[in-house]
Amino acid sequence: MTYISPTTVPTYTDPNRTVRRGQTLYYAGDAAPSLYRLESGLMRAVRLTPQGRNLTVRHIRPGDIFGEECLHGTARGHQVVALTDAVLTPIHPQHLSQGELWDLTRSLSNQLQRMMTDGVHIQDGDLRERIARYLLNLADSSLGGQHPDGTRFVRATHELIAEGTGATRESVSKLIGEMRDDGLLNPAYRCLTLTDEAGLRLLSGYHG
Repeated sequence: MTYISPTTVPTYTDPNRTVRRGQTLYYAGDAAPSLYRLESGLMRAVRLTPQGRNLTVRHIRPGDIFGEECLHGTARGHQVVALTDAVLTPIHPQHLSQGELWDLTRSLSNQLQRMMTDGVHIQDGDLRERIARYLLNLADSSLGGQHPDGTRFVRATHELIAEGTGATRESVSKLIGEMRDDGLLNPAYRCLTLTDEAGLRLLSGYHG
């Protein structure tokens, strides 16, 4: 999958920046002049595997501070893509107060813990279990929503799920079809209704 480069260049003097769904904030190898704090929306960091597939290595949620390459003076290590419309604030480390530095440390620590948990979710169990975990995780993010009857759904493509579970789109599509037949999911265009959320939790071992 090839992402389309954003049509605008970041302006670091602006207090906030909006990135539209599907846009790339920066690419691996780009210069890293600042950190960012995500104010709203959902983003992800993507890495290209040796096999030429994109793998989601990190989800960026509201309140997260990211772009820590600038702290080391190195180029960006990942491509960061907006999964929803997102608003973020550039942060220059040299302008941070002591309290803001503590907030930065705590944010990076929290994200590290989350990444470790997500890594286990990607590697542990068969793909069916991993898909269930990933969908439940996304249901608690900006990609999640709720139907009038209270049933939750996730706005996600099969490709996004594949990149978040370390699988191929074909394998994910096959298993989603099986999970639909089992009454766990009701897939529609770019949307998956969690028809039997209790069953998904039982399948995944998810306790969040």
